[in-house]
Amino acid sequence: MNERLKELAEQAGMEWDTHIWCWLANPPHLERFVELVRQDEREACAKLCESMGVHPALNVWAGGPEWYKRQKECAAAIRARGNHEQV
Repeated sequence: MNERLKELAEQAGMEWDTHIWCWLANPPHLERFVELVRQDEREACAKLCESMGVHPALNVWAGGPEWYKRQKECAAAIRARGNHEQV
């Protein structure tokens, strides 16, 4: 199993049963797990959006070039989806 998914399952309160080799969870645990996976995926997408085309030597004084600003706006919009907001 993917280690990150295992971490999220444990954060959601799910437990691994070594006798039957499966995760034990009730509906609230499953709902929490789904939300944690969604948050994790949104953050990964936002970070990818922010990093595309950014060179370490880029001078971002005053917000940087137009394409750089759009990357930040895109990342903010992805993160806002978790708050059911739209940017």
